[in-house]
Amino acid sequence: MSEKLLEIKNLSVQYRVENEVTQALRHVSLELDRGKTIGLVGETGAGKTTLALSIMRMIPDPPGRIVEGEIMFDGENLLKKSASDMRKIRGYKVSMIYQDPMTSLNPIMTIGTQIEEVLLLHNHISKAVFSQRDFNSLAALSAELM
Repeated sequence: MSEKLLEIKNLSVQYRVENEVTQALRHVSLELDRGKTIGLVGETGAGKTTLALSIMRMIPDPPGRIVEGEIMFDGENLLKKSASDMRKIRGYKVSMIYQDPMTSLNPIMTIGTQIEEVLLLHNHISKAVFSQRDFNSLAALSAELM
């Protein structure tokens, strides 16, 4: 198993509105080692959300389009995956918590409950079976469920 969990190579994304093209990402490359964390910071419009949407293959098309690059996740190029394969990966292996208050974590539910809800949905197990498991960390939980 590769030490690299995520490798983005030379990624370029553009949006076309009428006859105008906007380069949202230009030749972005980054690597994330397995078991590590990375934080993306930047001002509004810097491309953080576009990068995350690209990884999850959720760029709205039209008007957006990945025009160049590779997104390697766990040794496989996500840009070559079918829509069906990507639905299986999203929420199960790759997720996104949006910064928009209307689409982010629910403030009246615990984070644990919200994560549990996603895991139950994507792993097709009952709450009773899920609650019988003893997980010391989210990493242990993810490893068992994958």
